[in-house]
Amino acid sequence: MKNSKIILFCICFCSVLFSLSQEQKNRDFSQKLQKESVETFRDRLIVDVFHSFWMNVPNGVTHKFNPGFNVAVLWDFKATKKSPISFGLGIGCTYHTQFSNAQLRFEHPSGPTRYHILPDVISHKDSMKLNRMTYINCNIPLEFRYRHKSGFKFTVGMRLGLVAELSQRYKGKSLDGSGIDENYKYFLTTDRQKVNFDVYMRCGWKFVGVYYSYQVNKLFNEGKGPAVNPMSVGISLSLF
Repeated sequence: MKNSKIILFCICFCSVLFSLSQEQKNRDFSQKLQKESVETFRDRLIVDVFHSFWMNVPNGVTHKFNPGFNVAVLWDFKATKKSPISFGLGIGCTYHTQFSNAQLRFEHPSGPTRYHILPDVISHKDSMKLNRMTYINCNIPLEFRYRHKSGFKFTVGMRLGLVAELSQRYKGKSLDGSGIDENYKYFLTTDRQKVNFDVYMRCGWKFVGVYYSYQVNKLFNEGKGPAVNPMSVGISLSLF
């Protein structure tokens, strides 16, 4: 009987020790996860919404609000464990538009691409609603980042990418004045640049900021099309 009590006491004592040990391990594990989430939850998914100003547009070509967006997924590499400096590297996609009163067209099979002002049968106001140029590229962003413990952050970066699409879309009445409804899209593949190179920066607080970018190279090869390139201003949201 006495031996049974001793065994029972030992079992209960060991159970208590085991429970305390497990509770401490769970607490340490929870603290470790919390610490790791603080260190890795740093601008890993970024969405920029902006307006594009098209530089070097020929005289006579007018355009209004040109909405666009940029989405990037990046990994944040810290300089040191507690440093405010880090580097971002990942993949992204950028979408530009241009609503204007002119279409990009080939002069002839061997000629350059030029802007052609839409005829007077289409009103100036309607032409900028019905006519859209779309420019899409897929890129690799590289960023230098600074974050203060207060939440203020500043980023400068550059993107190198491949042009996925350069196209023209028109939806409206026929340009010859016949009144026929038209809806067509054609892709501009001749003499366009195949790569793009952007520089950009973001400045903000915690998950929101302002965004600026400038594409260094033009849309078309030298002498083969209008020397236009986008400069964009907007807002930036850091989702993760």
